[in-house]
Amino acid sequence: MPPYYGYPGWMGPWSPPGPPGWGGPYFGAYPYGYYDYTDLYDYNADMVLEDNEIHDLVADNIAADPYIPQSDVNNINVEVKNGVVHLSGKVRNKRSKPLAYADAFWSRGVVDVDSDIEVEEAGRSAERTKETESKEEPERKTKGRYQS
Repeated sequence: MPPYYGYPGWMGPWSPPGPPGWGGPYFGAYPYGYYDYTDLYDYNADMVLEDNEIHDLVADNIAADPYIPQSDVNNINVEVKNGVVHLSGKVRNKRSKPLAYADAFWSRGVVDVDSDIEVEEAGRSAERTKETESKEEPERKTKGRYQS
């Protein structure tokens, strides 16, 4: 018996005719998750954003991030030119720098991100590092085991 390709049902010529549209590769219904992508080109043509719109989106995303303190949000400057975002400023929290970069990177319309954000040292730790750098190591009066 020959295979029954092209017939509307699975039983070949003996099956009753199916509803219209049967007989194709999907038998009248598309698989789960199927989407016709032919109209995406027209959809994306309207998605190009101006630099001022990208600036507003990036600034809003950074301001809405719950992990960046408000004092750091106020110190981050955002500039946009041809879709490239340039971040600058000084922040106190060291986590704010990568978080602001990620918020800018994942904003709509961004082509690239340049981050020149600097992290300020905390007050007491900055003083300690300056003190330790300025002090010389004192001379030892007694010679230790490994000291010559």
